[in-house]
Amino acid sequence: MYLSCSFFEAPGKFPYLCCNYNCTMKIAVFGASGKTGLLLTFQALNQGHEVTAYTRSPHKISISHNNIRIVEGSLGDYEKIKEVMNGRDAVICALGIDNNKPSTVLSDATSLILQAMNECNVKRFICMSSAGVLSNDAGFWFGKIIMPLFLKHVFSDKKRQLEIIRQSSAEWVIIRPVSLTDSPKTGRYKINEGNPTSSTIPRNDVADFMLKLLTDKKYDFRMPAISST
Repeated sequence: MYLSCSFFEAPGKFPYLCCNYNCTMKIAVFGASGKTGLLLTFQALNQGHEVTAYTRSPHKISISHNNIRIVEGSLGDYEKIKEVMNGRDAVICALGIDNNKPSTVLSDATSLILQAMNECNVKRFICMSSAGVLSNDAGFWFGKIIMPLFLKHVFSDKKRQLEIIRQSSAEWVIIRPVSLTDSPKTGRYKINEGNPTSSTIPRNDVADFMLKLLTDKKYDFRMPAISST
């Protein structure tokens, strides 16, 4: 435990001095340029962690900080993925799918990430999936109407991703958030292993929970749902 201080510049904000008494870690974030990935990266840096952000679109990460390294690479580039694993303590995956076309991009990328982790002896893997991935955990409207009509292929690949993670040698946690909003962080949310208790959750709170899972082993090898209180 030590005091970590650094100048921090968030997108569109003035720089400020950030100080944290934290056990800091070296983490890799995949999907770092997405909405949730950006918040994960922002909060991780604010907590004093050292972040390697892997993205296909580095121009979307407008965060300036001396503890961030941005690596541009595709999700199919195994050597590039393996490169970011060196010296990492944990990996956070916030990858998503942009459209509802048949695809294995998500599951294939996750397989390569886990392969690289194993080769580089990185054990901890925190992955964001979605409520509905267990088929019976999304409620009637979303599970019976929205998913089969509009998100069939998205969830097919999410389910493949889930099985790849479960069969891996990583120390994994898969979280199942409900519909994500851009509301401010509340720090108050419900975690359970059955169905979610509400229909929405701020991305900021999802990021907060995922970062707590870096050191909290309570949910290891489990798939907790996260929703607003």
